[in-house]
Amino acid sequence: MGLRKKNLTVVPTEEQKKPAHELYPELNDDHEMMPPTVIKKEEGEGPWLVSYADLMTLLMGFFAMMVAMSTPDANKIEQAKKSAAERFGGTYEEPYKALEDALKKTLKSNGLEKQVQVESGFDGVTMTFTGTLFFESGDYRVKEEAVNIVNKLAATIQKEAKNYNIRIEGHTDSAPISHPIISSNWELSGIRAARIAQLFEGQGFNKKQLTMIGLGETKPIVPNENPDGTPNLENRAKNRRVMIKVFKDPQE
Repeated sequence: MGLRKKNLTVVPTEEQKKPAHELYPELNDDHEMMPPTVIKKEEGEGPWLVSYADLMTLLMGFFAMMVAMSTPDANKIEQAKKSAAERFGGTYEEPYKALEDALKKTLKSNGLEKQVQVESGFDGVTMTFTGTLFFESGDYRVKEEAVNIVNKLAATIQKEAKNYNIRIEGHTDSAPISHPIISSNWELSGIRAARIAQLFEGQGFNKKQLTMIGLGETKPIVPNENPDGTPNLENRAKNRRVMIKVFKDPQE
């Protein structure tokens, strides 16, 4: 005998029979409703922004290190100053012009303006002396008149550029040297440069300001020989020279 399903009737209570506006008065239009609570979500920095900031920090540190390790190029710095002055209508004063004029005046007062070439640039003033003005051929002893010249030039530099550096270069021609003590032109040029440096030291310059170098016949300004291979005596005389450069320390 199977089970027979019974029909169930749900009878609502008196409370459930009430209309909705009585059961839920907060839904009425005239009822003052509380404003909804808005929760604002704080958005943090995305991971890409943090990575970008780290990259910029690393790059700044890298470039700071490169600048600290680099040696300032006085020539480029002065060229930039000159270009800026020309572009914006300003005036540019050459950094070594006053020293150049003072040295030329000293040489002229001693009748040497035609024997000594003086040139200034962005990186210093260079004086070029023919070898015979300072030394006899094949000798490293400074001539007496050359000592007087160096002393007067040293006094001018002390007045105009006391704390500047001085670089002395010795140059020779390509003729082989015959000397009982000195074995090469390279050695001869180095000794000559050292002798000139000693004169500047004697005039009060600190050793740290002085640099001497012997280049022998490696830096000729004109060919030592003619096209047929014979010696060009006039050119060799030009190549036998001493060059003195006065310049400011680029680190200062």
